[in-house]
Amino acid sequence: MARQVHFTSVSPDAFNQLKDKLKQLGLTLQGNDGNIDEKGVKAKYNYNEAEQSLVINDLSVGFPASMMVNENSLVQRMTQMVEEYGGRSVS
Repeated sequence: MARQVHFTSVSPDAFNQLKDKLKQLGLTLQGNDGNIDEKGVKAKYNYNEAEQSLVINDLSVGFPASMMVNENSLVQRMTQMVEEYGGRSVS
């Protein structure tokens, strides 16, 4: 089931840190908006630097990533990363 996640108060530094950490997991975010389709993870993302807002839509986790994470655990990891740098999740 695809998920949507919205983060606010995401500074440019926090977004760059999130991109670096996701890259370590094998997920590359190119620029401020685009698509992820790597290692079984699919999503659309949009980072608005002026509003310090990051929205991730249609997040789904399939094989092979599903052997290690699911949508919920991936969202939890991203939330922890964002919160480490002062951002927060919007319900």
